[in-house]
Amino acid sequence: MRVMEIKKEIEYQQILRCINGVADHKEIKEYKLWLDSDIKHRHLVEHLKANNNEIIVSKQSIDLQWEKLHSNITKPKIQIRRNWLQYAAAILILIISSVSITVFVRYNTPHVVCEQIIQPGSSKATLTLGNGQLFVLNDSIPKTIKNTIGDIVGVDTLNTLHYIPQVKSEEIEYNTIQVPRGGEYKLVLADGSTVWLNSQTKLRFPIAFHTNKREVYLEGEALFDVTSDAQHPFIVHTNYSSVKVYGTIFNVMSYSDEKEEQMTLVEGSVALLYGDKELLIRPGQQSVITKNSRSVTIREVDVNLYADWNKGVFRFENMPLNEVMQKIARWYDVQFFFANEEVKTRNISGAMKRNTDFEKFMELIGKSADAEIKINDKSVLITGKY
Repeated sequence: MRVMEIKKEIEYQQILRCINGVADHKEIKEYKLWLDSDIKHRHLVEHLKANNNEIIVSKQSIDLQWEKLHSNITKPKIQIRRNWLQYAAAILILIISSVSITVFVRYNTPHVVCEQIIQPGSSKATLTLGNGQLFVLNDSIPKTIKNTIGDIVGVDTLNTLHYIPQVKSEEIEYNTIQVPRGGEYKLVLADGSTVWLNSQTKLRFPIAFHTNKREVYLEGEALFDVTSDAQHPFIVHTNYSSVKVYGTIFNVMSYSDEKEEQMTLVEGSVALLYGDKELLIRPGQQSVITKNSRSVTIREVDVNLYADWNKGVFRFENMPLNEVMQKIARWYDVQFFFANEEVKTRNISGAMKRNTDFEKFMELIGKSADAEIKINDKSVLITGKY
């Protein structure tokens, strides 16, 4: 396989996300297929892991490593054959070992210890700069974030990414923060506005605000606490609408796999911009865009049900089980399957801390919904009891 063909198979940012444990299910699946397709891929990953202390890699450095691997790994056919025999022997040893381990687990462990496999989410994300550089964000190593000309624009420490308000730039430069399934992160923008990003969320934002509008672009769910500025409205764009504010607290949920987009206002005032409509929303209200019908409704809600995830709590009130499981799936990074359609519509109510042991959480959900829940690795089957 030629180097250029390899490059087209998988993006370098995806490789880094997988190496650092912040990729989603689809990316991991693609990464594993790519990893197994060529021995050169494995060598590249080994090299990246060994030189990943700073956790920042540019596309140029990845391309250079491709070229080095392509020139260094090519061997005569007889040598390649010998290597394959060595790998085959190693694989055989692994197979024999895995059989022994499987038998030991089967006869000495009464059931799967779920808490060792399924853990609650944690603070983790990736940041992609305008020049393509990628940072892995966590609490292990403080990081400085620089713009395309090398000026420091922000710092990442204690699970919070802070942008510096004094930075000036003639052009608007955008960065993108992406939180995987099983993750969350806190971002402080250059104007002082704070954004809490939920699992499986992406936010594109400027490193500094220099125009008459403060605009960001959201996919997923985030809670915004916007710094008041009457001269510069803050606008959150999604794939379906925009929310215009001047200083307020509100939650936006706009996942591609949800039937609805919801904007819940905690305090202040906002205007929902949808098509040619501009609707004023008051505190305690929620705007709901139904994607199939493209209709918009405004309803009174308990805002804690939609904003308390930021405080480490799941809250449900007469919510269908399938909607509950969508939220839980993102946080624990699991997949739910329903044995029948009826059980999906069973409503449950309650509150639970987001750091609750998964097996215990499922036990309580099963009792509330009168359902049987079986856990197999990261797949969960739900069957309604009759």
